[in-house]
Amino acid sequence: MKTDEIQQIINHAYPLIQKYYGKGKLPIPPIKLSVDIYARLSGEPEARGEESETSEAQYEERDNVIYVYYPNMKDEEHVLRSLIHEYTHYLQVKDIEDREERSALFDKYKAMYDYNTDPTEIEARKNEENWEMFSRK
Repeated sequence: MKTDEIQQIINHAYPLIQKYYGKGKLPIPPIKLSVDIYARLSGEPEARGEESETSEAQYEERDNVIYVYYPNMKDEEHVLRSLIHEYTHYLQVKDIEDREERSALFDKYKAMYDYNTDPTEIEARKNEENWEMFSRK
């Protein structure tokens, strides 16, 4: 998909997703299109890594931004599922002011679960099933 096609889907669906799921503890996160997770994290535009082909989207709590890795978006359903999934993670952020305390709790929590058994991932995947509600079709 081209970035302008993805952006059109976002422009249509993101306000609807916000209205349906509500607002979290933090301000509504903006959505930024990015070419690659490694390029974004390293600051090196050509950087690639083992997850370059599979990273679809990411909610970055520290920056309160949803990143969509546009080369890996296949179609409208894929974009919508990614938006809903990451918006769910935004909604899951707890109101803990101390970043160090929040980081320690996050690390402890993540050590208890793998991706398939993590309740936050289960909830995000379940919410993805609503993708057709936000489709332009």
